[in-house]
Amino acid sequence: MSGAAARPSAPGLTCVILVSAFLSVCSPPGWTFADGKEPTEREIVRRAIQERSSDPWPRGSGHIVLAIPGSEQASKAYHEQGGSFSPAVGSFGVSIWVSERFGALRASSDSIPLDEVRQRFVWPDPKGIPALATKTPYYQAQWSCSGPGRWALGLKTPEKSDLTPKVVIRSVGPAGGPIRSLDWNGERLLVNGWWSVSIEPKPAACHLTHEGDDGWMTARPKRTRWSGEDGWGCARFDLAEGHAYKVAVRDSRPSTEGLLRFPGTCARFKMELPDERFVECLNAQVAHLMMGLMDRRTPPGDPTNYPLAWQRDGAYVVVALARAGQLGVAKELATYFAENDFFGGFGSEADAPGLGIWAVTETAVRLRQPEFDRWLWPHIRRKAEFILRMLATDKPIRRRYAGPIVPMHRKRSDNTLVCDPARSGLVIGKMDHHRPLLYVNAVSYLGLVKAAALAEQLAETADAERWRSRAEGLKGAWLAAFKPPEWNNERTYICGLWPSWVVGSEKEAYQDRLRSLWGPDDAPRGVQGIPLWTYFTVAQTHQWLMLGGLNHVWKNLTWFWGNQASPGLYTWWEGSGEENTFHLWEHVRGWVKPPNVTPHYWTAAEMLLLQIDMLTYLDEAATKPTLVIGGGIPKGWLDKPMSVRGQPVQLGKVDWTWKNGMMYVVVRGAQCDVRLGPAFDTQTAIRVKFSHPE
Repeated sequence: MSGAAARPSAPGLTCVILVSAFLSVCSPPGWTFADGKEPTEREIVRRAIQERSSDPWPRGSGHIVLAIPGSEQASKAYHEQGGSFSPAVGSFGVSIWVSERFGALRASSDSIPLDEVRQRFVWPDPKGIPALATKTPYYQAQWSCSGPGRWALGLKTPEKSDLTPKVVIRSVGPAGGPIRSLDWNGERLLVNGWWSVSIEPKPAACHLTHEGDDGWMTARPKRTRWSGEDGWGCARFDLAEGHAYKVAVRDSRPSTEGLLRFPGTCARFKMELPDERFVECLNAQVAHLMMGLMDRRTPPGDPTNYPLAWQRDGAYVVVALARAGQLGVAKELATYFAENDFFGGFGSEADAPGLGIWAVTETAVRLRQPEFDRWLWPHIRRKAEFILRMLATDKPIRRRYAGPIVPMHRKRSDNTLVCDPARSGLVIGKMDHHRPLLYVNAVSYLGLVKAAALAEQLAETADAERWRSRAEGLKGAWLAAFKPPEWNNERTYICGLWPSWVVGSEKEAYQDRLRSLWGPDDAPRGVQGIPLWTYFTVAQTHQWLMLGGLNHVWKNLTWFWGNQASPGLYTWWEGSGEENTFHLWEHVRGWVKPPNVTPHYWTAAEMLLLQIDMLTYLDEAATKPTLVIGGGIPKGWLDKPMSVRGQPVQLGKVDWTWKNGMMYVVVRGAQCDVRLGPAFDTQTAIRVKFSHPE
């Protein structure tokens, strides 16, 4: 995808193939604009909406990905509020209609008001991906996956109703595409020659029509086959008497899935907490991150907007999955981060070495596999030495990158530029096309500290001492630079305490600056307006957790729960419109007017990491290792029993139980100090037991 890359990469080549496939399959023959160019599928749908404004159309808001972890971008399914569904990108839409006795449409899955729609994830198979359950006044729907290209809709309607339910197959949907042929043999519907749709019990009728014809929504033709070059085929199933139906959707083409092994899509530790929203949100983040993965690549958000691995966002994804106990998946992802130094849509950036080291070492310390640590060593050493080079360079440094560049930035001359000459003991590095000094140096400090820890573990003492010494020097330079104008960059407040701990024990100035942004903790303003970069807001909330600012933490967490892109599924967004688009959505009959990029996986990772640390975290600014239990637990929970079982931390695994005013803690790993979060009384009794790690 990028002429500046050293050689064509698999991710870049995939993007080219997918765009070509979309263009070849979706371009409508014989239809052009005045300038002679054929319109995109997005433009075709927009024109149809103008011409048929009274017809039902997809919501185009808050969609989420349903997919097997590691599946290709093109085979991701998309779901929109209300139960509308597309089984793959550029396939078709499945919508649920409810009609009056004489055929007039009363409501559809695309039009039911959102305040009448309830959604949630359920896990019928603990080792599989979640099913998505939707409840409305007219029906209950549940979409689930039984394997690559195999989807099922369980649909229930009220037993006594004067309304008639219908399942409608249309070219438009959450991620639809042209329907040019339909074939109904009385048992199954064949769409475009390879997708099959069947319903049990057998539908009362299947009507094949052409969207846009007079009366197409109520027409009852008897034909069993339909074809049309404009791609506006439609099949309407009139459901038989009854109130429970199962719709099976299958792709008959060979599947290439199965590259990524996974044990499930929830957190791999147990929680019993008073607020079910907390547990639902935490597990939803794990599911979103897992379902977004493409082979072993970590897209920063919606994979059809971002069909590539991006190092910065991906580092947070890897760490979040490792801390959630998904260690096998994190290990597979970490391999890509170890072997590749620079990748992402903006090319080579200066935060890459530090974040890369952090991602792989956070995984390794929880895996406790000496052979993996030794395999990592040359990669960690290379990245750490590069940080030292950035700190000492007197000339710009450029490096090649893997993978594609965001299309609008492909011609930039600085895509290979990592940093400018160092100054005042600091890296002058590029990130997001500018020079956020304090952010870049915070994550560089983080990388050196984590690299030194691995070196000590492997008895590479000379490197460990050298890197730790340089980290301390970098920390001093960072603290000296923490002043205007550098501290005005919002990225400074996503990393100073967590995850870098570069502030260390000198928290006062950092806390004062956070107060200037958020107000005092006893009178928090909370989130103001609608943030464009939701991952920054969650990361700033994480800083408050480390400062003991529980009011800020819970004010913001509650705000995010109340402002979801897809309510009940705990997803959020990035930006306004299509940020950094690769233009794939333009060749799909869905998502035709994007309000933003959603879901966003950096935000999901930040949310997951925040919630995990609210339960248990290691205070890395303390003079000796200190485990903080319940650092984000609010006072309102203390009158109820709580427990966490098997939470992985740097020192091992932790169990804790709160019961009858007593905290019981079991640490299966290294000994450390233990303290309770700020909501607990300072006189609360703690019983701590240490045992050997598993």
